[in-house]
Amino acid sequence: MAKLRYCERIHAQFPVVFAGEAYVGEGTVLNVSVPGCAVHSRNCVQPGSYLEMRMLVPDTMSPLRVGLAKVRWCERRRFGVEFIQMPGEDQVRLGRLVKREVALALPYRSSAWKGTHS
Repeated sequence: MAKLRYCERIHAQFPVVFAGEAYVGEGTVLNVSVPGCAVHSRNCVQPGSYLEMRMLVPDTMSPLRVGLAKVRWCERRRFGVEFIQMPGEDQVRLGRLVKREVALALPYRSSAWKGTHS
């Protein structure tokens, strides 16, 4: 059964640095939505742990800051986080990034749907 999402998620590939209570790590954001993201990293993280994050998104030179994120799942070298605290201006930037990428993907999604369902 497919999981239903209440928010659009976009594919991504940009660097992230994160820190927990006892470690600092880095990785690559694989996909992102307004409430969270999936990360690939060599560092192991535990579900339920809390992180601070800095994502180097393509829209500007300054990193997108997440003051507090909770690790919701972990599979091998991938994990998913839910954003809990984020400065307002970074929330706005993230929302614009997701909205822009979703809009860019719409013509592709529309033509792919027509091709398989006509």
